[in-house]
This record gives sequence, C-alpha cells and structure tokens, in this order.
Amino acid sequence: MAILAHGIGPQHTLQSRPQLWRKWWFWVIIALLVLFVAAATWIGLRALAAKSELDAAQLDVGKLKTQATSQNFGSMAATLVALKGHSEAAARLTSDPVWRAGEFVPALGKNLRVVRQLAAVTNDVVQNTVAPLVEVASGLSPASFAPVNGGLNLKPLIQAVPAVARADKGLNAATKSINAINTAGTMKVIAGGKTQLSTLMATMVPLLDSANTLLPLLPPSMGATQPRTYVVMFLNNAESRALGGSALSFAELNIDKGKISLANAVSAGPDHFQNYSTPVISVPQSVRVLYGDAIGRSIANSTVRPDFPTAAQVVSEYWKRQFGKTVDGVISIDPVALSYILRATTPVQLPSGDVLTPDTLVPFLLNQVYQRYNSGIYSRDNAAQDAIYGQAVAATFAKLSGGPLDLKLLVAALQQAHTEGRINYWSSHPAEEAVLVKANLDGGLPKSGAKTDRVGVYFQDNVGSKLNFYLNQTVRTEQAVCRADGRESYRIGVDLASTVPLNAKSLSPSILGTWQVEKLKPGVQRLYVYVYAPPGSQIMGATINGAPVVVDALNDESYPVARLRVSVDPGASATMTVDITAKKAGVKALAAQVTPMVNNTKIVSAPLDCATVAGK
Repeated sequence: MAILAHGIGPQHTLQSRPQLWRKWWFWVIIALLVLFVAAATWIGLRALAAKSELDAAQLDVGKLKTQATSQNFGSMAATLVALKGHSEAAARLTSDPVWRAGEFVPALGKNLRVVRQLAAVTNDVVQNTVAPLVEVASGLSPASFAPVNGGLNLKPLIQAVPAVARADKGLNAATKSINAINTAGTMKVIAGGKTQLSTLMATMVPLLDSANTLLPLLPPSMGATQPRTYVVMFLNNAESRALGGSALSFAELNIDKGKISLANAVSAGPDHFQNYSTPVISVPQSVRVLYGDAIGRSIANSTVRPDFPTAAQVVSEYWKRQFGKTVDGVISIDPVALSYILRATTPVQLPSGDVLTPDTLVPFLLNQVYQRYNSGIYSRDNAAQDAIYGQAVAATFAKLSGGPLDLKLLVAALQQAHTEGRINYWSSHPAEEAVLVKANLDGGLPKSGAKTDRVGVYFQDNVGSKLNFYLNQTVRTEQAVCRADGRESYRIGVDLASTVPLNAKSLSPSILGTWQVEKLKPGVQRLYVYVYAPPGSQIMGATINGAPVVVDALNDESYPVARLRVSVDPGASATMTVDITAKKAGVKALAAQVTPMVNNTKIVSAPLDCATVAGK
C-alpha cells in the first residue's frame, strides 16, 4: 500500500533557481552602472572645477581692465599669466575622453558639448586676443609716451601695430566660432553663458577692427618713415561756421620721427591770403548756390560747408599757391579742444604774463582778448589779438612736445574733442584718406545707415562778430509714423538763447561785428541755420518763432537743405523747426550732427505730435 505524502495531489520536486551573481550579463550591468556613476561623478567634479576656473578668469579680466585704466601696465603681465592658466584649465577640464563620451548621452550630451565649446572659445579669446594686447601693454608705462628730445616716442605705437592685428584676427575667428554654437535645447544657464560671451565679443569687435584699421596710419603720420608737413587750422567758435568757426590762423606743423615743430604761423587776414574771384578747388554747382561767394574763395571761410575734406582741400590749395608747398594733410582744432588738452599738462605761461588753464583758455582767447585790445583802431587791435592767439597756440604745443603729460587725460581729451567735431584730420595721401572715410572719421557730411537716419544742424554767423561766445543752443529731434505710406515724419527743432549783456555797446567792436552795416542793433546775433536732411528724404516745411516760413529748394548734392536766417536780441531767444519726411517706410533711430560751438549744444529727443506735422 502506497503511502501518500502530506498534502493534496501529487508532490513536485523543488529545484533551486540559478543565482544572478553567476550570470555574466549581471556583472556587465553592474560594471556599466559603476562606470556611469563614476563618469557622472567625474564629469560633475570637472564641471564644478571648470566653473571655478572660468569664474577666476572673469575676475582676472576685471583686474586687467582696472590695471589698464589706471595705467598700471607693469602688473598686467602677471595677471595675464594667471588668466591664461585659468582659461587653459577650463578648456582642458571640459575636453577629456570621459567628457567627450558624455556628449553622446541624450539630453545631457548637448549641454556638455556646448559647455566644452564655450570653454574653448573663451580660451581662444584669451590666448589670441587678450594675450597679444596685454603683452604690448605690459611693457608700457606713462613714461613710454613721454616726449624725448622734443619728440614723441613712436616705438610703443610701432610695436602695437602687429599685436593689434593678431588680436583682431583672433577675435574675429572666435566670433565665428561662438556664432556657430547651437544652444537649442540646452539649460538656461548654459544658453545664457553663450549670450553673455557673445555680447561681450560683439562690443569688442568694432573697437578692435577700428584700432586695426587706424593704428597703422599713426606711425607714418607722425613721421616714422619720412618727414611729414601739415597745416594746422585754428578755428574761432565765437564766429561760427558750419565746421565750428571761422579760420582764425594757420601754422605749418613739421613732424620727423615724432619731433614736432611749428613754423610759418600766419593769420587768415588779407595781408597773408588773397581772396579769389573763383573757388580754388572744384565745387559742385549745388554747393555754390547754397553758399554763394563764401565757398572756396576765402581761406577764412574755408569752413562754411560742413564737410572737412572740402575745407582741407581749400586750405591745402591756398598753402600751395601762397608758399609753394604741397602738404601731407590738414588738421583743424578749436580753443575748446585746446582747453581739453590742457587737462593733461600743467598751466601754460604766455609772454604777456597771462596763464592758461583748462578753465581760463576759452574765455581768454574768445572774449577777453577782444575786450583788452580795444583801441578803436581795427588793424592795430586785430594784430595784437592775433599775436596773443599765436602765443597761446605756440606755448600749448611746446608744452605738449616737451612738458609733463598725463597720458590717460590726454587720450580722453583728444577723444572728447574728436567726438564733438573739435579736432579733424584730412590726409592728402589717397590711401590714408580712404581709410578715414571708410571708418567715418573724415569729418564729412552726416552719414545715415540701415538703422539710423542722421541729420545735420549747422550754424553760421552773419554779422562778422564774435558774439557766438554768448550763445546757447539746443537741438530737438522728434519722430513718429504719421503718414499712410509708413514713412516716418521727423521734426528738427533748434532753440537759441543769447546771453549778450543788455548794455551791448560796452563790448568791443571786434566782438560786436558789422552790426551797423547790417542795419542791426548792437549785440544782435544773426545767424544762418542749415538743416541737412538725409539723402532721399523730403523737407516739408519750417517755422521761425512759431510762424511758417518759405523754404527754398536747396541741396548739397544728394542732401536736401533748409536754410533759415534768424536774429536773436541780447538776452532773448529764438526757435526754429524743420519738418522732414523719411525716404522709405519703416522706423529708424534719428540722430543729429551739429556744429561744435563755444558752448556745447544740448541734443534732446522726444515723440512727435502728428497733428502738427507739415505736409503729411
């Protein structure tokens, strides 16, 4: 009899299951997991280290800026070494095989790839752009540019040319690299990092491009390769002309390997330069109609057209006819610019005993001299005034070529003067002038662009006076789309305020000008105001003191021009407006280029009330 096991039904034999640790694929999975955790840990640690290196590099960049601004050039080399170390480390930390392998991981990989690319671009910028510039700057000191034996030291400029060229090439290459980086689908912080770096580089590119274009011109223009001869034209803003002021006096500037000397200083009077019956250079017919006999026939009025190449060519031709010399270029400068330059040196002592400082130069030269030499005998007073002006110019240039100079303040002064149009330069060498024109540094007519329409507002004294010393100006730019065709309407407003004392007869005849001949009361400032509209635009109407006035159909080649004549009594004010319709539909920025006057012109912007627009 069979004995049944406990339980119901047949009993099954129990078999042990195979253990996982005996399976090869189990260990493969474990190994992969370990590798993944190790790789993630490795990448995470390197990412943190790379971030730390990039943060340190950013601090070093800030330190370099501070050192450059404070002219602490000697410390820049050590900072550059540290910066290069940090940027190299960041690039190395994000480019090893483990990191590159991680770039194939979905989602995470794109972030890793962009981080590596950003670190590489940063390192490229440091190595190929920052390094060449710092290597030149670190060898400089304020004494590097100090005059030596009466001449400027050109060696730093010459050494900087190839360094700036390398830096410009490196930055443009890096810009192409960063523009090619695709941040779509990456973390916000990483995409933001690209934007920040790209924005920084975008601000640097035009500056470095300009430096690379213009810097090679400086050594030869300073006589590094052969002597140069220039005519320096000193303008009198108290008697306004479109480019600043009437040409008061001239001097021949000779430069040989940085050594500067002034010679042949002459006033613009008829005892030195004759007036011609026809322009000494070719003048477009539209310009001759606009400015009449004033253009190209008198060297004192060489600045009536707001185009410095025209003025320079007139002066150059006059110099050739008068002295038989072909010059390398023409430079213009006004007393306000001279006052800026004096910030960089010590006060200037004149033979007359007068002391010129940044605060005293302008009122002394443009007003007090005319009051001091006021005998009533015009020729004698004029000669004495010219003599003082010549002394001031000679003494200032002597101080610049042989006295103490603060390089930082000098560069800032020259930059401010050029930005305000108070210093202009023209080269008679076509290749050099072409570079200036391309860089928009030629002092030419206002240039509009794809994003900006630029108008010109220019002033010209019409009393033969020096009364513009007592004039304040404001230019208002207003704009709105007021037309069905989508073209913008522009309004250019000009506000003039006279500070001539009410007892104007107390001023010298040299200041008051030809008020009797012009049948005006003494102290009245009468000016022509020229508003240059962008090429292709239309001048629709104008007002003077709120009343509409007829605007003649005038132009300067492709520029429509509104010419208004206005008088301002002592202590009074006047206002003008000119309405313009843009060439094409669309919205652009609106900017104004203005005559550099004694008192800087305020430029303000505001929306335009379409209900008041003329001819819309």
